[in-house]
Amino acid sequence: MSEQTESKTSAGRAIITFSRGWQTLVATRSLGRRGVEVITGDEYAMTAASFSRYSIAEFRYPNPTAEPEAFLDALEKVVLEHKPEDETTPYVLMPIHKETYLIARHRERFEPHIRVPVPQIEHIGQVHNKGTLAAYAMDRGLPTPKTWLPEDMAHFESIASQIELPAFVKLRESASGVGIRKVKTLDELKSTFKEFVEYFKLKEKDYPIIQQGVGGDDYCVTTLFDHGKLVAAMTYRGLRAFPAERGATVMRETVEAPEMEKVAAELMESIGWHGVAELDFRWEGTPEAQPHLIEVNPRFFGGLIQSVESGWDYPWLLFQLAVKGHIEPVTEIRTDVRTETPILAFLATLQEIAENERGMQALTDSWEQAKEEFRTGSKRQGARKLFRGVKDYFDVKVRYNKAKQLLEEHKDNIYDVLSRDDPMAALGVLYPLAVFMRHGKVNLELITGEGGPGENEE
Repeated sequence: MSEQTESKTSAGRAIITFSRGWQTLVATRSLGRRGVEVITGDEYAMTAASFSRYSIAEFRYPNPTAEPEAFLDALEKVVLEHKPEDETTPYVLMPIHKETYLIARHRERFEPHIRVPVPQIEHIGQVHNKGTLAAYAMDRGLPTPKTWLPEDMAHFESIASQIELPAFVKLRESASGVGIRKVKTLDELKSTFKEFVEYFKLKEKDYPIIQQGVGGDDYCVTTLFDHGKLVAAMTYRGLRAFPAERGATVMRETVEAPEMEKVAAELMESIGWHGVAELDFRWEGTPEAQPHLIEVNPRFFGGLIQSVESGWDYPWLLFQLAVKGHIEPVTEIRTDVRTETPILAFLATLQEIAENERGMQALTDSWEQAKEEFRTGSKRQGARKLFRGVKDYFDVKVRYNKAKQLLEEHKDNIYDVLSRDDPMAALGVLYPLAVFMRHGKVNLELITGEGGPGENEE
């Protein structure tokens, strides 16, 4: 992992939210290694960034979705408490996750005390809502999958049979693979749409969109804009996602993608975007195939480690933009980088192995037995049953070779968490791992800050 030399003098101070996110740990290390004093916060304890040596202090705040006013009060108190006595000291508020939108809406509470380099809330609204984005992209002739925008249940029923399947039912505002489901039949489409409406208690204006499935791989165009001008961009390709087909990218590699970056610039510059943004595309990888814009993530993104390790250090670039009003050009870049998210990338690989050829039933049975043991019995017995099923599954040579190939893809990867100069941050894995061991599944709400059907813990 590339690790800048830590500065002995303070380069400023930053308040960073959502300290449980792996991308937050990346941002904390990025700024800390450059001499910035970083204060990290979250609604949970035992977070990766709070364990980092580069976090000089930590704080708690209420859930920004459930208690927005209490969250704003708590954050404002922290901002005032840590405000440097010397007014010339750079001081930046850097929200990481969906609390970005709440802070953008109430930026006037913070800007007298701290720099807030986030987009305008009006601009966020244009791209974060998948329905608004799809309509805007289609109006401008930008490449995007065919999208249906039901106005009410009667409208949905009238168009359901016309929707081309397979398709994806998507919440208008969600991220990290939560609130999205692939449907292959008309019955699946109708039941999923109604389930989302009921589960999330959606008003008609917030009804899910339905988007036609398109082929290809996932590509993420990462960007930084200075008041409508693109000043930095890089792209990575998703190699693994968890859960498969609908989840967040958990293994990645840097690629060149000038066509997608051109579309990203055209869209975001037309809005006047300021700050970071990540745009998701699907592309089949051939010159004649057109990449399709899927959605926009109007904040820091889960694959931030990929950008930083490749030379596009967005946390530091954003800090510079907030403090100096400009950034230094990105010159030292790498295109041979692969990164992955701990636990989730390995689970994604196991999932792909489990879906490979025959023998899946043996592995599935052992997985179900192991989950039951994890919940109610011996953790050791659960692990034994799981590994016994894996062993039986690998008896076929061709399947073993395929599994070996998939597992070897983890070799030489850079991890979001592990770092020689910051080993204690790896303790941030313990909390989601403990939840996994107890329930036999990954709590995506805990890791991503989102929620969805089946994500609530017992």
